[in-house]
Amino acid sequence: MLIQFVCRGNTYRSRLAETYLKSKQIPNLEVISSGIEANANLSGIIGWYTQRIIQRHHLIQFEKPTWDQATKEVLEKGDLVVFMNKDIYDYCVSNFDFNSNNFEVWEIPDTGPTDPVWVNSTEPEKIKITEDTFDEIKKKVEELILKFKQP
Repeated sequence: MLIQFVCRGNTYRSRLAETYLKSKQIPNLEVISSGIEANANLSGIIGWYTQRIIQRHHLIQFEKPTWDQATKEVLEKGDLVVFMNKDIYDYCVSNFDFNSNNFEVWEIPDTGPTDPVWVNSTEPEKIKITEDTFDEIKKKVEELILKFKQP
């Protein structure tokens, strides 16, 4: 089975979800991630806060080396596609003709320069915001794993 996580730039939310699920080392499960605007990425290959979390939680061996751009072809590969929020899902429906029934939409908030809370936050507050986001992603991933274990 192939699970794909999709967010905006593939430098934060979807990368954390991909890395965390890969760390579970579930047999016969492949995990990938992509971003709808990854080609326009200004954040580099991964966000600083993302890398901080990956290192802090000892997940380095499970992270991929760079971002991937979402495309219609990439989305069609997924047996299950998880969109980090409804805006990402809507974009994929409109721009990539995504029409699979095998998807989930999580409401994991994006952070960055367009988010006034983020812009007005101190460095310790930004670290807390990103750790809280990771906690939410871990919770969602664990719920996803439980669904696969149900008969």
